[in-house]
Amino acid sequence: MSTTPTMRSRLKRNRPSLRKLARPPKQRTALGSAFNAANLPVALALQHCRDCGTVQYPPRELCRQCLGDALVWRSTRGSGHLVSSIELHHSLWEYFKRRLVEKPWPVASVRLDGGVIVFAHLAMATFGTAANPRLPVGTAVQVFTHTDCSLNAVMIAVAADTPVDSRDQRHAIAAGLGLLEPAIKPEGI
Repeated sequence: MSTTPTMRSRLKRNRPSLRKLARPPKQRTALGSAFNAANLPVALALQHCRDCGTVQYPPRELCRQCLGDALVWRSTRGSGHLVSSIELHHSLWEYFKRRLVEKPWPVASVRLDGGVIVFAHLAMATFGTAANPRLPVGTAVQVFTHTDCSLNAVMIAVAADTPVDSRDQRHAIAAGLGLLEPAIKPEGI
């Protein structure tokens, strides 16, 4: 069965499982887009309230502490401690479905020293225990952001002693996780 270019275009839009290249979710709200823009030049930027100084995550329009609307994006230290870590075994997004065929995807909740809890991809190779995705609660970690192949900023958690000061070091960790290239299906359209 041969398909016309119009039919191929419709199939690619309506059937993500048929696409040759699958990318991570791209849709972001206006605040999500602001998060992307704020995190391009720095390792981690979060909203801070000008009135009370409270760190905000996820991004919001009003301060969670004083309900003030004077929120600014500032570079933030990414040091924190692990609240929990899990393995993703199933996903509705085609990009992760293809990645999960090889092995489960580790993710973590991290309480940053600024007080907020963030959800991040977990770079297990930096902990030296790639075989055990269950790290003890309270493990010291650091979080940074990097753009994925959909050009969205995503958070990545690594061991506290992992060097992430330069853009090249952060890029190498993101590449090791497979976040920088789309998931390929050789027989896709």
